[in-house]
Amino acid sequence: MVEAVLSRAERRQLKKKTKLSSSPSTIAPTPTPSTAPATADASSTKKKPSRRAKKRKRPMGPSSAPITSLDVVAAGGISVTTQWIAPHLVERLRADATALRAAGAFTKSTIGGRVGESQKVKRSKRLSECCGLFDDAAKVPRDVGDVGARDCVMDLISDLHATLNTNVAPLGDEMELQYLYYPGDDEGFYGKHIDQQERIPGKPNRVVSMVLYLNAPDWESSRDGGNLCAYPTGAPPVHVDPIGGTLVVFHSEKLIHEARPTKRDRWALVGWFMEAPTKRHRV
Repeated sequence: MVEAVLSRAERRQLKKKTKLSSSPSTIAPTPTPSTAPATADASSTKKKPSRRAKKRKRPMGPSSAPITSLDVVAAGGISVTTQWIAPHLVERLRADATALRAAGAFTKSTIGGRVGESQKVKRSKRLSECCGLFDDAAKVPRDVGDVGARDCVMDLISDLHATLNTNVAPLGDEMELQYLYYPGDDEGFYGKHIDQQERIPGKPNRVVSMVLYLNAPDWESSRDGGNLCAYPTGAPPVHVDPIGGTLVVFHSEKLIHEARPTKRDRWALVGWFMEAPTKRHRV
């Protein structure tokens, strides 16, 4: 399921409304908004954010490193930025994902698991588990995991959305976002594929894919496996170690890629930014 990307200002406003609704007052309670990309629950709350300001000051809070090589993404290349977020935030997010999995929020990943696509689990093609941050995580009590870490990374992804919208392709306000877990012992993997293989008329289609790795800094693909292999058209393959804090960005419709079998448990935060509505309705 897709959900709207909220700016920092919009997220702060929602938090204020939530605080007001939880205190005794004559003001009617405001429902707590859902903050996750949805998969199967069509009743999940959707928030359509207002147009974010062209310029706004960054409040005190998490920061990220500049993203490299965005110019190649639109042409089907791949952008790899190491240490995009700080190590302590990587650790918090990995701990959050681990807690959510222990609480039963993860499910078996599908191939083409979005609305309008076939939903299949092919062990010969993929073995992983996922947890949607806009629906699955929202069903777990808020005292499970690290909601603060989720809020921090949501703010950074909101900024990333604005950067991609300017430098790669026109994007809508919707996206999918989920934790992804590949089990170790050479079990977890995902064979060669393209994220958006077929366009779905009238549905939000993926344009830009992101992968933020949440693994330990001592990961070595020669020993641990689990590296990302990307195959840009007309260029040599690109191999990326899934070291925590590394951000990978690529075009959802153009880049063939795979996750190699992993010997260690492998964690990531993955997301897909959807096309702008004007493009969505073209024939």
